[in-house]
Amino acid sequence: MSLKKVFCTVPWLEVHINADGTYHTCGAQRNSMSGSQDGEVYNVHNMSVSDWANSEYQKSARLKKINGVAESLCSMCYNEEATGSSSKRSRENLKSQISDINFYHDYKHSPDASIFKYSEDNNGLTDILHPISYHMSLGNECNLACKMCNPTFSSKIAAAMVKEKTYSGPIRMNWTDNTQSWNSVIDTMCQTKNLKFVHIIGGEPLLNPRFNELIDRLLQANLTDIYLGFTTNGTMFDSKLLDKLSMFRHVDIGISVEGSGKLNDYIRAQTESVLGNIEHYLKYRKQGRVYVTIRTVPSALSVHTLDDLYRWCIGKEVDVMSNILTTPEYLQIRNLPVSVKQKLLDRYNKWEYSTPLPGISDPRDPTRFREHIDNEIRAVVQSLQQPGDNTLTEALYKNLEAWQWFADPEIKSYFYV
Repeated sequence: MSLKKVFCTVPWLEVHINADGTYHTCGAQRNSMSGSQDGEVYNVHNMSVSDWANSEYQKSARLKKINGVAESLCSMCYNEEATGSSSKRSRENLKSQISDINFYHDYKHSPDASIFKYSEDNNGLTDILHPISYHMSLGNECNLACKMCNPTFSSKIAAAMVKEKTYSGPIRMNWTDNTQSWNSVIDTMCQTKNLKFVHIIGGEPLLNPRFNELIDRLLQANLTDIYLGFTTNGTMFDSKLLDKLSMFRHVDIGISVEGSGKLNDYIRAQTESVLGNIEHYLKYRKQGRVYVTIRTVPSALSVHTLDDLYRWCIGKEVDVMSNILTTPEYLQIRNLPVSVKQKLLDRYNKWEYSTPLPGISDPRDPTRFREHIDNEIRAVVQSLQQPGDNTLTEALYKNLEAWQWFADPEIKSYFYV
């Protein structure tokens, strides 16, 4: 692949920490180190953030990006870009003023060009030992067991799979239990004078008391001039936390939901409660400071009513950011039967697109929410047009039967023509 299709700033500017404390180059990659020997070495319990920055793993990751070497670990971004959806790679590059449209010019003239050149000249080393961006899981504790999720992100799923004897790993993963490791990471973060981005995930972050502690530590360090975000499943609401978050320059509250009706109950659960909490979050929305973003994972399960959710978002003037599902593979949109996909294409082709706004589209600009939603619809259409795999289609329907979804006539009607 070309440099334009592969280059990504994440190995230089961001540190990612998984629920079990393993470091990882990027949150869009699967956690291939968890439970492995590398996971023991590249872990917050055994390595500082600065040491991770110049580890052999990260040096290799940077050299691959500079030399345009595609990695299977980056397949999520490649797949999203193939459907026209916004990828983490493209969003992160924009932080360094590198757009896909003018890539080679922007890459050469980026304000961060010198740090990429330093790594190129020094076998992947970086002189950025205090990354300006953090993407961290505070643990896998979660009160939901979403159908497309896994034990890494849900203790509830882990417990169920242990009971079924389909998983032998830990039920609960939480590196923040170790006070020494926690302080090491947060002290480094709070000593980063040019800190710009902090995004927290789970599990469900609002279940973890360390989340409130992190916000307090950032406030004490006077690090409020940052882009702060977190992703929640929307089942919880903490007004005192929202009062604190309002003190930061820019806050993005990402709420995971797959629909505005009954189908979301089957995929995630508690739709009515979540929509009610979204309304509470919207009361704290402030132009230029606090935003709410709907986070979806378009899949063979959710695509049937996703457009209704997007219309709901347009009515509320709420932005959408999705990660089209890639794993488990049988849940990909393309693996729905041809007849079902055609029915959906007939529906999605009736979507009324808005007039494009001037300038380069920024997926992180919430004021361009209408444009973003249009792009999500286009990505769904492309996914519906892709050929499926009959074996995976059979696996999809086998699981739907096992989950007893077809006992509900309304849900069954989505999957049959």
